[in-house]
Amino acid sequence: MPNHSYKDILGLNRRNQEYIRPYNPPSAKRIADNKILTKRVLRREKITTPEVYKLIRTKKQLQFLDWDSLPKSFVIKPNKGTGGNGIIVFYGKKKGENAWIRPNGRIMTQRDIILHIENILEGRYSMGSKRDIAIIEERVKTDPLLKQYSYKGVPDIRIICFNGIPIMAMTRLPTKRSNGTANLHTGAICTGIDIGTGITTYSMHMDPNSLISDTYELIDKTMDLKQNKILSGIQIPDWDNLLEIALKCQKFTGLGYIGVDIAIDRDKGPIVFEVNARPGLGIQVANQAGLRWRLEKAKGLDVKSIKHGLRLGKNLFGGEVEESIESISGRKVVNIVEKVNVYHKPAVSMRKKKQKIKVDKEITNSFMDTGVLTSRISSSLANRIGFRDATKFFKNAEVPKSFDTFKEAQEYIDTKGKKIVEHEDIERLAKVVEDGQINIRPVIKIVIKLAGELKDIEAVITDDIIYTLVIGRKELAGYLIDTTKTFK
Repeated sequence: MPNHSYKDILGLNRRNQEYIRPYNPPSAKRIADNKILTKRVLRREKITTPEVYKLIRTKKQLQFLDWDSLPKSFVIKPNKGTGGNGIIVFYGKKKGENAWIRPNGRIMTQRDIILHIENILEGRYSMGSKRDIAIIEERVKTDPLLKQYSYKGVPDIRIICFNGIPIMAMTRLPTKRSNGTANLHTGAICTGIDIGTGITTYSMHMDPNSLISDTYELIDKTMDLKQNKILSGIQIPDWDNLLEIALKCQKFTGLGYIGVDIAIDRDKGPIVFEVNARPGLGIQVANQAGLRWRLEKAKGLDVKSIKHGLRLGKNLFGGEVEESIESISGRKVVNIVEKVNVYHKPAVSMRKKKQKIKVDKEITNSFMDTGVLTSRISSSLANRIGFRDATKFFKNAEVPKSFDTFKEAQEYIDTKGKKIVEHEDIERLAKVVEDGQINIRPVIKIVIKLAGELKDIEAVITDDIIYTLVIGRKELAGYLIDTTKTFK
């Protein structure tokens, strides 16, 4: 593992003896080992968990289950199951039948589901094979960002916390091999997450061809999608909130050493799937870093609050993501607000040189905005770098202040707008939405230096921006954005 000794790795025995036994009292373990009790504790503290549709405790109760009351999509899981065993997800219902469709396309009839629930009740998936309860609950609808990296199922985020501090995190991505589940042992992908930034780093999956069990193989892309995607450099949404939720789960369950599994629902936001009193150790492989040294760093620290613990975790165990991402993905990391050099037009530069003024560029704070396609530049900055004539020409063209529809704006561009683009500095006209209105603005070509690279870019002249320069996603394709930092 890069930059770390194998002495930093936490093994199973050390985990049990030094962290689970001393820090996880039996009363707290009872909460974690019982999903129904976990839901009750967390919901009391306003932490969202999947909604329960039915609890089935006996076979007699199963006989009287109202199948028509079940939604088209739902999840069945054992109350005291371990390792993701016994969990079945249904994505749809077969028309006119009591039969439901799984992520792999397999159809389970009412009889099939009854048999599976009976296995749950008999303790097939529970710890110690003791009798259990079957939970039928809502299926989480995947957040659009993470959905594009998953094969049908719902990805989740595992965060390990100790002593009120987030220690390590990973996301688990369903694959075709894992039948759309986020279970690493059946073939899901595990991807490390930098605690400081919430950006993904290394990715692994279980090697299906290895003769040795639990052998991981390094990968850099998804495997089963129509267009496989790079797995490093993904910014997990709402990262600080996820860390805070994990720390709240630790506080309210009483577990000193905990693994918290969170999914991000499209409509509801973060939802806690479960808490784990004995989280697995594969997270170390996903992060290419050992848990042991991190846990020893966190041990004994005086954590005053959840916010304090969050800051400690980010400061202690974050901040190494830039080098790892750049080495894996070949892409540069830029801050959400960067200092950017904006170069003057050649004519302006020459004039300034004659006046013995050495400055041929403006240095400005620029905002990285993937929400817009084309970059934006303020009229004041455009004027300073030599486009005053272009802005004046556009203003004198008396373009309508706004348009009712994009079609109407395009018709103007195709007719009267042709004369405007005859100006040597105006490349084209763009339709933009400013303050809720559809407007037409001129587009110019400028030269900038971003993260040490010279780039020729198009920029829309507008004053509907806070920063004098906004870099759009057209120019950010080769970069990863660190949303936690501004320029240094």
